[in-house]
Amino acid sequence: MSRDSAARPALLIALIKAVTSATILLTGFRAVSDDDFARTVIAESWAHAPKLDPTGTSWLPFPFWIQGAVLAIAGRSLDVARATWFVLGLFSAVIVYVAARWITRSPRAALVGAGLAAIFPWSARLGVATVPELLTAALTLLALAALVPGNGARTIASRRLLGALALLAATLSRYEPWPIAAGFALLTILDARRASRADRPRLVASAALALTGPIAWIAWNQSAHGEALHFLTRVAAYKRALGAGGDESALTRLLAYPVALVREEPELFLALATIVAIATITRLPALRSRLDRFRRPVILGLAQLAALSLAMVKDGAPTHHPERAVLVVMLLAALIAGDLVTSLLASTSTRALALGSTAAAVVVAALVIRPRITADESFTPRADEVAIGRAARARMAPGDHALVEIADYGHLAIVAALGRPEDAVLDRSIDPRDTPTPSSFDDAATLRERIDRSGAAYVLARPSATTRQVLRDPLEIQGNWALFEARP
Repeated sequence: MSRDSAARPALLIALIKAVTSATILLTGFRAVSDDDFARTVIAESWAHAPKLDPTGTSWLPFPFWIQGAVLAIAGRSLDVARATWFVLGLFSAVIVYVAARWITRSPRAALVGAGLAAIFPWSARLGVATVPELLTAALTLLALAALVPGNGARTIASRRLLGALALLAATLSRYEPWPIAAGFALLTILDARRASRADRPRLVASAALALTGPIAWIAWNQSAHGEALHFLTRVAAYKRALGAGGDESALTRLLAYPVALVREEPELFLALATIVAIATITRLPALRSRLDRFRRPVILGLAQLAALSLAMVKDGAPTHHPERAVLVVMLLAALIAGDLVTSLLASTSTRALALGSTAAAVVVAALVIRPRITADESFTPRADEVAIGRAARARMAPGDHALVEIADYGHLAIVAALGRPEDAVLDRSIDPRDTPTPSSFDDAATLRERIDRSGAAYVLARPSATTRQVLRDPLEIQGNWALFEARP
């Protein structure tokens, strides 16, 4: 196969992902949660003053290094940050295709599987959100694919090294891939014992490289914070301060991730179940060998699911949208479905049954199941906050400070849109782990004193009797927010 013909499917997957991402943006989706804006603020700060630890509370620096580098070159703005993750979404889709090729060894099956992986709802949303879960999951999937036997010992060793590099980036982006990194290292060492003397050094190096991210993360937290698992402690403390899950039983927490998978992507998993059932009933030729290629990836994917479920019981798992943390399992499900459905469609005896049953399953899930279980699903565009942040950016000279009212975590969208976090003065902290602090905007005298103490030239706040008394008329209003000049 020529290099051009091999590249065409990857370009087609990138095009499918681009169209999907553009469609998601046209629906008005901009952010999963306030974490999208928080990460942009951190990257903007890093672009202004690079440092080894972008967050200062945990490490996991890889996404901030990437986004921060682009912001430093192209300019610090929310638009640049969003464009960066749009492109990284396309890159992630191509990585998924490469992983599918390694596992299935079939260009057609890989194309179908990667196409499904590019369009299911959570993959579509995370392809445009300014969070690293899709990139992390794609890199993790490539590592899982590298564990599947290839076309020869030399191919296995080369892919294993690439998989380890992908895991290094993934484990320095999120901590959900850590269990997979441990499994990858263990299986690679076992494979090294059976490998030839020529390939053994690369396999051993791959195992070590896969563990480098978690080890570096733990070492940094121990050095910077005096606690190896500092971030896990912070997450647990945050959830307890919020009271999240306080009334839930241990069993409910334990099952949170498996339930979230099926609940959030009913079309994907119902279609997969239907395809597997048809393949079993019709005795699809070589079904066992096809599924056996996914054995190692699925085992490690389930190990990750189990590890996160146990962490959830101890309040150490991700706080919001648990399905994002197990995105790699969703991607795997798409690849398995793509591989099996390609085989079913290749046979005239199963083609009609496969098409009809799978289409019916998807329609039932989309029209009957999804509306019932996602009726209260909400995301965080923060349109007013973004608009007022951009208005402030247009009026404020670099170095001018703006006092920002903290009503909720929407202030992160304001600061991200401002693009200069160093020029934003936050009125107070609303972190539930901190001692509660009253807002300066509750009282005219307090607000005046806070403005004078901060040296702010502008104020970003919700119009109120207090702002009217202290700041008079706003320079600009965007929805519920306004930009004021801080007059004495």
